[in-house]
Formats: sequence, structure tokens, C-alpha cells
Amino acid sequence: MAFANCGNIDSISIPESVTTIGASAFFSCSGLKTIVIPNSVTNIGAEAFKYCKGLTSITIPASVTYIGALTFNDCNNLTIYCEAEAQPADWGTNWNIDNRPVVWGTKRDK
Repeated sequence: MAFANCGNIDSISIPESVTTIGASAFFSCSGLKTIVIPNSVTNIGAEAFKYCKGLTSITIPASVTYIGALTFNDCNNLTIYCEAEAQPADWGTNWNIDNRPVVWGTKRDK
């Protein structure tokens, strides 16, 4: 819950040294609009971005092999871009419970 309920954060760029985004890390950061997840991240915990109502797009790198439940719950304006061609087997069944739009096979601009 590192940044949970931080309504005044609008942009985050996670450093390359980070491998895990913990459960509820950005829970209810309603002002968060953009986030850059580096290729070093392999795990995104449950409810990590839950209630981030300002988030409109996020790119999940192909390095992410696990996403927990309810990660994007109540992110009503969100489109999820994934570098993977299809959902990895170890992503939780309820990672996208609200059925937000997902674009698979996205290539990130370098």
C-alpha cells in the first residue's frame, strides 16, 4: 500500500530496479492518469490499481507473469495494453473483473 489513497499523484514512472508491484500499491489513487511499468516487473499484486478512476491506459510488459485479483477493479475509463500476445496462465482469473478493454500484442515505443 505504498501510495494508496494518494489523490494528488497524477503520474508514476517505476524504476527498473522494481520487480514487483505489491498488493494495493496504488489503491484508490484517483488522480493517477499515467504509469510506466518497466520490463523488470514480473508480478502485479491484487488490487494494485483498484479505484484508480483517472487511469485511462496502462501498458503491461511481457515480463509480467502474474497479476492478482481485482487489479483494475473500478478503473472505469481504462484500456489495458499488453505486450503479451495472450493472457499468461498465471494471471488471476479475476485480474480484469470489470472486463475493461484489453489490447494484446501491443508493442511499446522505446
